[in-house]
Parts: sequence; structure tokens; C-alpha cells
Amino acid sequence: MELIKTLFFVIVDRGKGNTVLHQLEILGGSSGTIFYGEGTSHTKQVKRSDAAPSRKEIVMVSAPSTLQGELHKLVQESFTIERKGHGIAFSVPFVEWDPSTTKKRTSLKSRHHCIFAIVDRGKGGECIKAARLAGARGGTVVHGHGAGIPVNYYFPLAIEPQKDIVMVLAASDEVSPIREEIYRALDLEKPGNGFLFVLPVTQISGFLKRRAK
Repeated sequence: MELIKTLFFVIVDRGKGNTVLHQLEILGGSSGTIFYGEGTSHTKQVKRSDAAPSRKEIVMVSAPSTLQGELHKLVQESFTIERKGHGIAFSVPFVEWDPSTTKKRTSLKSRHHCIFAIVDRGKGGECIKAARLAGARGGTVVHGHGAGIPVNYYFPLAIEPQKDIVMVLAASDEVSPIREEIYRALDLEKPGNGFLFVLPVTQISGFLKRRAK
């Protein structure tokens, strides 16, 4: 069984996911999946109470870590993802060691991380609001309807029906305050209210990267 080395995420407007997925698979990505979601960004428009979140598709593809640079180059050149409002792409490393040996995992230093929060359906908006209050520029909400996490994950994880999965990208020095504000605002210390975890991001493409420079 081949272990997942890297998960490559691309968040684009609804209707573009299939084209993105097809191109990534041609380049060498595999086990692709598309999720429907809602995206927000830190703009005046989304601060209005009557502004609807933009409809997004989240493309997730597993790929060797050696292919990471080519995948980012593809979305930058073919889908102009570096332009504001055209989407964002990021890579999450997974297997970093061989469990059959005593070889230790090498330390991984990342300039960005992705905060994942699993909360009750309908709480995703509150989670994004809390993240913004702590400095996040926005996030993406995916509506969960069952299990769909690869078996080679960091830990066993089952997503129960009627959940919101919130994804927030942030610079490493912004992660702690955002995580703590989400934890506090959603009362995640109480059993059944949800949980939160953070994964490192080894490469990022899109408007967030440009703002971080």
C-alpha cells in the first residue's frame, strides 16, 4: 500500500474544480477529490451582514513531495491563481518517516499552517468570525456528510454527519491567537462541541502568499 506523502489543496470558484483536478492528474497527482464549500475573504463586502459567501470547490489531490513545485507552477500559470480572487493552493506534508524502522522524523519548519476546525453544522460562520477577530484574512467552510479521511492520516478521524469543516490558512506567527480565539468562541473545551487541529503547509500559491511577503 502506497502511503500519502503530500496532500495538495486548490480552492477555486464553483465550476472550475473538474478542470483543475484533470490537469493535476495529468501532471502526476492521484486520488483526487472535489468538495463543495463556501469561501470568505477579509474584504469590505464580506463584512456586510447581507453579503453571501462565495461558492467554492476544494480540490484535494495526493502527490509525491517531489511533484509539489510542478503542481504549484501549474495552478499559477494555467489558472492565474496569483491574482486576487482567483483562488489559493497549498501543500500539506503527511508521511515523514518509516514506521517500520526507528528512524525519527526530521523537523519541519513551515512559514504557514492550515487550521482545521470540525464543528456542528451552522457553526462554520461563527468559526470564521472568530478567526478574523484574531487576525485571519478569511477561510473556507466545507459541509461534512460522512467519513472521507485517508487511512494514512496522522490519527484515526471520523467526520460525523452534519458537520462544518473550517479551513483557515495563516502565517506561523498568527496561528496561536487564531487557534485560541476559535477554541474560546466555539467552546471547544466542552465535549461534543467539536475539535481543532493544525497542520504545517510546505508551499502556498495565491493572494495570501503575496500579502505575506
